Amino acid sequence: MRLMLIALMLTAAPLAAQPMMTAAAPAASGYVADRPPLALMRLLPPPPEAGSTDEQADKFLYRQSKRGIGGPLWQSAIGQLSVTSPSFVKTVSCALGATLTPQTTPATLMLLRRAGTDLGRAVFLAKDYYKRPRPFSTDRGKACDPDAAKDGGKALGFAYPSGHAAVGWLWGLILSDARPERSAALLKFGKATGDLRIACRVHWASDVTGGRLMATALYQQIADAADYKADLLKAKSELSLAPVPEGCPAD
Repeated sequence: MRLMLIALMLTAAPLAAQPMMTAAAPAASGYVADRPPLALMRLLPPPPEAGSTDEQADKFLYRQSKRGIGGPLWQSAIGQLSVTSPSFVKTVSCALGATLTPQTTPATLMLLRRAGTDLGRAVFLAKDYYKRPRPFSTDRGKACDPDAAKDGGKALGFAYPSGHAAVGWLWGLILSDARPERSAALLKFGKATGDLRIACRVHWASDVTGGRLMATALYQQIADAADYKADLLKAKSELSLAPVPEGCPAD
């Protein structure tokens, strides 16, 4: 299932799709692994209730997104279906102003990997609890992810909260700690990661908002951890020497 694949991306090797990575990354413990499941669930409000104003807004935005099928945002979303895709990695590197590779930035990747362990546990616990259907399952509407058209989109798993939105926002926050001078570009990247899921028509807008809320609440807990602060210092040091990515759009 795609849901399980993204879980492995978060907890094992965020950049495993890069050709230079020849072996699986080591397992990483999270920064707040001692937090019980209920504490993680409390980081996130429930999705909109049936018939509520918020649900109506979700449905309206989903209908409006039909206008973007095949457009620029649709194409960008296709390039970032996987958070380990070369396109996604390049986008993160451009926002960071440093090329992320296992060879040159291992401490930074471990920082993301450990935070991803915490995030994966929280996101997938919430998805399984709320079991919210994806928007395309309500009307068989077209989505940019080909898995949406297979077996009712079962491989994509449940909708709430958006894992992509949570990953993008959490990485934006963490990398902003590592490179504060790039925070504007990194937070722009983090927001765009979620927005593209709406353009792809695989998430309701409130799924994306929920992903960002969970990422923000989790980040606030992670940022207080002694291990995080120690890993952050290592990441800052290596990023100051990391090569600048080429072919990036102007900020």
